[in-house]
Amino acid sequence: MTLSESEEKNAGRPLGHVEAATPHTQKSAVAGVCLALVLACIAIYGQTLTHQFINYDDSLYVTRNPEVQAGLHLKSVGWAFVTGRAMYFHPLTWLSHMLDCTLYGLHPWGHHLTNLLFHAAASVLLFLVLRMLTGTLWRSAAVAALFAVHPLHVESVAWIAERKDVLSACFWMLALGAYGLYARRSGALRYAAVTAAFVLGLMSKPMVVTLPFVLLLLDYWPLERMDRDVPFRSMARRTLWLAGEKLPLFVVTVLSCASTMVMQAGANNLAFSAKVPFGARCANAVVVYVIYLVKTVWPFGLAVYYPHPITHPLWQVAGAAVILAAITLFCLRHARRRPYLAVGWLWYLGTLVPVIELVQAGAFSHADRYTYLPSIGLFIMVAWGMADLASLWRVPARAVAAVSCAALSALTVCAGVQTSYWRDSATLFRHALAVGQKSSTALHSLAKVAMDQQRYEEAKTWLKEALELDPEYVMALNNLAVCLIYQGQYEQAEPLLRKALEIDPQYLSALTNMSGVLNQLGRSQEAGTYAKRAAELSRTRPVTVNE
Repeated sequence: MTLSESEEKNAGRPLGHVEAATPHTQKSAVAGVCLALVLACIAIYGQTLTHQFINYDDSLYVTRNPEVQAGLHLKSVGWAFVTGRAMYFHPLTWLSHMLDCTLYGLHPWGHHLTNLLFHAAASVLLFLVLRMLTGTLWRSAAVAALFAVHPLHVESVAWIAERKDVLSACFWMLALGAYGLYARRSGALRYAAVTAAFVLGLMSKPMVVTLPFVLLLLDYWPLERMDRDVPFRSMARRTLWLAGEKLPLFVVTVLSCASTMVMQAGANNLAFSAKVPFGARCANAVVVYVIYLVKTVWPFGLAVYYPHPITHPLWQVAGAAVILAAITLFCLRHARRRPYLAVGWLWYLGTLVPVIELVQAGAFSHADRYTYLPSIGLFIMVAWGMADLASLWRVPARAVAAVSCAALSALTVCAGVQTSYWRDSATLFRHALAVGQKSSTALHSLAKVAMDQQRYEEAKTWLKEALELDPEYVMALNNLAVCLIYQGQYEQAEPLLRKALEIDPQYLSALTNMSGVLNQLGRSQEAGTYAKRAAELSRTRPVTVNE
């Protein structure tokens, strides 16, 4: 996060202004930063080439997905655009997994390699785009470096099922770059390029719906398409005009949000909302905003799954609200003199809105992967803010460089350690328990590991513990019945399957298992009824969860 004198003079100037340095020096520095970013990504995530698939969503996307395993061909491409599997419309993500299967089969190293390459590409693109937009080198490099090595991003890269994160991030960066060129000289083709990158990002992961909002922030700074010195009323009129300019992008956002809601509701993934009142969801959102801030500064105790507490203590919600309000007021107060603070903070707040669980999808309270794009706003605040403080306090550039390198090195080590927990399912979920994130999901995943290794008594212990936390966890009920089936205890398995089907009458695996159990008990006619329901369901209902 070093700051040259030329950068200090150029900070915040309009797009297209470059630092006062020779072209050769600039090219060498840019190439060096790009290389360093790639090497940092390899240093952290190269170990994933020896990691395995995880039994949490990797089976949904790859290991138990015959369409994906078939590789790229005409029929599979068509499937990617119409399937409701995984409850998202993200055909480009499906196609990337299919390409991996074509190239690497089911060897996990190849799938991990693709994630690593996309993350490295997103990091480099972020640096190049920020440099183009702001005209600064080292601050842009600092933001990209934080993005590349921060431990909060491990989940997005080390988890094969999160391909959608790293893939959509590449299109996000391309859209920002295309918009920068459009802002420099408007034109239909340049606007079309922004729109195309946005649509491709949405086809990778719907979370990029907030892009038009971020483009408005960039209009304020660093593009300076708004005059920050004019009265508020004049700025408001200019803002409305710029928002109208992005109306086609906002229309795409609305359509994407509607599509996602329909798919989530159709797969019954919003059912947990009934257990969490809207007020409790709002309280959780406020607390989670601060949790992400804390984890950005102190990234320890990270886990793959954070169970929802349903309610938070009032003091916790009030304290988080005060912190958020104080930071917001501080950034807005300095919005004219230090616009990067307001832009970075609103970037963080705004891009988290789709995943802040106001609409409760799933039974978790938050997830590290959700910070992948929002954290860029915080990194901008840090890089530009520290550079300004260093200039104000006249800190020597070498001291700033030394502190920056030390901080990035520490984050790199932490990210490497966090990545090591993703080497297999048992290590990942035992780590979640070790850091205090005990959940029925973690216990169920450990049970699946034991089942795969035919350690049924151990699996039953994990499953019973999971059911103590959540007596209506249908997958745990089903798998506990499966353990009993493997042990020939069909009478004990039947009531578990009946309970699972009372909770979810369309649970395909439980229907199939119930048919098998009833056949073993000599009740073939009743078994046939369940088999028929399972056959009908398998033709009409897409798979949406791991079983």
